[in-house]
Amino acid sequence: MLGIDGSDHSAHAHESAVASVQPEPNVLDVLDSQVAAAEPSNLAPPSLLADPAARARAEWLQASRAAQRGALDGADLQGAHGTLAAAVPEKRIVMPLPRGSFRTTSPYGGRPDPFTGGASTHTGVDLAAPLDTPIHAVADGVVDYVGPGKDGRSSMIIVVRHEIDGRTVYSWYNHMYARGLYVQVGQQVRAGDVIAGVGNNGRSTGPHVHFEIHTDDDLTTTDPLVWLREQGAVDVSELP
Repeated sequence: MLGIDGSDHSAHAHESAVASVQPEPNVLDVLDSQVAAAEPSNLAPPSLLADPAARARAEWLQASRAAQRGALDGADLQGAHGTLAAAVPEKRIVMPLPRGSFRTTSPYGGRPDPFTGGASTHTGVDLAAPLDTPIHAVADGVVDYVGPGKDGRSSMIIVVRHEIDGRTVYSWYNHMYARGLYVQVGQQVRAGDVIAGVGNNGRSTGPHVHFEIHTDDDLTTTDPLVWLREQGAVDVSELP
């Protein structure tokens, strides 16, 4: 519409309205600013980092924040057509303990019972390591159980449920102390996250993690070292 001075008032009004619209802040930038404001720059003072348990807890906290950010990184919150779009996650499989920190003391399969000497079936593999050595989730998943021993396994246990190549598998971690459990049921974890510290709890003859892979909901196990090899497991230091 032309004004009395011959100018197009509707055009000016439209330009003013466009100029007044401010872009919405990026959700990741907001998260970063909140984390920076709420948390100190160091997870723990140097005096605590000398303690393996404190160092493991610090790694767990760092991994948890990385997982939260990763969940946002993987999603296009508003696609070009107003629909939610998520990136297909890359399969990542890691060893449960860091390279050089452990040795295999009892393989999967038949063996003499370490307490009775009788024949027994070992449903996992024993990886001996110093107390509080960080235990890593071997793949992305959801924590399915945390607590006392069950189904013939002694305390304490963490079970993580994974969806890998279209199949549901479970990783079991055993013999931690209660103070060495760093996750809770329902928590999402990513491959390499520190979920616990090595313990010497329950039916154990020394500090180690008893590690199992279950291939279904019926407690069917498989050789975990063979499974890790077939999945192309890498050391946690090799994650991008």
